[in-house]
Amino acid sequence: MPHAHILVFMEKGSKFPTADDIDKIISAEIPDKTVDPDLYVIVGDCMMHGPCGAAKKDNVCMVNGKCSKIFPKPLNIRTSIDANGFPAYMRRIDGRFIEKNGIRLDNGFVVPYNRDLMLRYRAHMNVEWCVQTRAVKYLLNYIHKGPDYASAAMDKEDEDGVIDEIKTYYDCRYITACESSWRILAFPTHFRTTSVEKLGFHLPDQELVFFDEDETIESILNKKTVNQTMFLAWFIANRKYAEARELTYAEFPTKFVWKSGTREWVPRKRGFAIGRIAHIQPSGDELYFLRVLLNWVRGPTSYEDIRTVDGVLYHTYEDACYALGLMDDDKEFIEAIKDASDCSSATYARKLFARMLVSKSLSQPHVVWEATWEYLTDDILYKKRRETGRPDMNLTIDHLLSNGRSLKKWPHMPKPENFGDYNGNRLIDDELNYVVEDQLKENERLMAMITDEQRGVYEQILDAVLNDSGGVFFLYGYGGTGKKPSVYRALSSAIRSKGMIVLNTASSGIAALLLEGGRRTYIPDLVFR
Repeated sequence: MPHAHILVFMEKGSKFPTADDIDKIISAEIPDKTVDPDLYVIVGDCMMHGPCGAAKKDNVCMVNGKCSKIFPKPLNIRTSIDANGFPAYMRRIDGRFIEKNGIRLDNGFVVPYNRDLMLRYRAHMNVEWCVQTRAVKYLLNYIHKGPDYASAAMDKEDEDGVIDEIKTYYDCRYITACESSWRILAFPTHFRTTSVEKLGFHLPDQELVFFDEDETIESILNKKTVNQTMFLAWFIANRKYAEARELTYAEFPTKFVWKSGTREWVPRKRGFAIGRIAHIQPSGDELYFLRVLLNWVRGPTSYEDIRTVDGVLYHTYEDACYALGLMDDDKEFIEAIKDASDCSSATYARKLFARMLVSKSLSQPHVVWEATWEYLTDDILYKKRRETGRPDMNLTIDHLLSNGRSLKKWPHMPKPENFGDYNGNRLIDDELNYVVEDQLKENERLMAMITDEQRGVYEQILDAVLNDSGGVFFLYGYGGTGKKPSVYRALSSAIRSKGMIVLNTASSGIAALLLEGGRRTYIPDLVFR
């Protein structure tokens, strides 16, 4: 359904900083039916969640026996704001209720709304108050998730009214009216205001030289000497032009332009461009350290000049980086994590930190952790509240410090309690993570589809597993009929619904994809534990 997520930034004099201010624009209570009858009807039709929980355990919001939206909300005599910037709206015990599907819902099931918007638009409009960056990030989650997709099927009936078993499926991209109009009218969807010059570089005698397979060695060597690369031409320009000696390699395109025909840098007469030095992973060793220096050293005329610091010629580019103090304190990585946390989720920030670790980017990982752990863990409270269904839950710093904060490979990193007790078998952890209720529903669906012959096979194998009698079973069927995967999936869901482990394996990747949790291997099709 077309909808929008809108974040409104208020002017300084129009903000609502206190709990009393919030009550002026946001309500989470059922209106008085006698005083405001129109609003009472609209809230009942559009702003009541559920019923769910113990009253209706099969509602779409239920996950693992709990409401994924954490309803019903706790009742409060007044609005308050917790230490993490999340509001707890006023939901008083006033005896009002709205009946849905024969179940009475009180103020704990009201989705926060604005009275004026409700009366004007008569539609579902959830209004929330947010003041901290961490709250804004989660509100913007849907904006950045990409376009919506839908799966559509066409059923064709014959003259007898029987549905044809052959169906045609389409992957559809849903485009809203606003976006489609924008594209039909050919309005720009993106633009670039400044030219960007990609700057290549290389270590001594490691430049790329292109040649034909029948060229002679003399011709190749001559081509290498004559055809200066963009990087080597930079050295020449630094010798030739006085103004070039004040520029780093990345700054060079702002004053000079690269002529590919003559393969040289010449002073820029018009226009503007910025330089972007080609990215190199920290695992690139000397090439990576050369790139770091190119953003710092101005006007060198040779490779040796780049490695020279205060008149001292260092043997490696890494030594020169440390002599300049560029790699001592990991400040750039700390700032990178903080910047990422401001505009993305903590999950992304943690992935960024992990990539820094495995790519050997950090000289002192534990120092970076101590400076950024609050940014890397700021969604733990949010997730714990959703998992436990307790919106009033709070975690102490001690709790955060003792959970999931380190890796065994870095001895200086702090470790949680009983760190060594974990057996490290992620395969077992993943297999035990299936939701029992979901597996039961999947088993019921599959059992309604299998044949009597398949049911006999299913019952015989399942009996051997549950009674621990063991056995080796060989299922025979024509390829491509989908009969064996149906039995496999039914067996897997039945056994997983009992908290047991099933390892689905197949000798080909395609077959493994047909089985939930399937893997490619060369052992028998099913292994039970």
